[in-house]
Amino acid sequence: MNTSMLERRPRLGEDEPSAAGPVRAVPICARVTFASPPCAQMGSAPATHGRRSIVAGVALAFLLTIGMAANAGGPPALAADAGPGQEKEPPVVCGFRNASYTGLCEERTPYEKGKKLEALCKPILDCLNDTRCIKTYCGATTIRQGWVLESAARDKSSAEVR
Repeated sequence: MNTSMLERRPRLGEDEPSAAGPVRAVPICARVTFASPPCAQMGSAPATHGRRSIVAGVALAFLLTIGMAANAGGPPALAADAGPGQEKEPPVVCGFRNASYTGLCEERTPYEKGKKLEALCKPILDCLNDTRCIKTYCGATTIRQGWVLESAARDKSSAEVR
């Protein structure tokens, strides 16, 4: 029988050196420690050098994205937005009902001359009944079926003058 197989191997943290050199316990937080060779045996670069460059790269990409979004400007102007000296048309108030929704859902959409009020509310109704639509209506409801258009009227009370 081979006696080398019966020899007891040293446990982690014992004084007997390993093939890579002496091992010491390095705490990484208050409760956890792991065995690591001394820093001189790990190579010339510190262990955090790679992590720092990754974090710096991610931060740079994030800042570039934010900067590009800020330079893009605001949302495009709607056709219903009036220029200076013109009166703004009051929006259309669309009322939607659903058996699974409490109360009447009212959404406003810009008025367009020459179109029926129901036709202006139809894109909102189509979105409310489509599970693929990601726009938020009716208090960001997730109900995406069973909606019906109950009313469509011009909102005279919210006409604004700029």
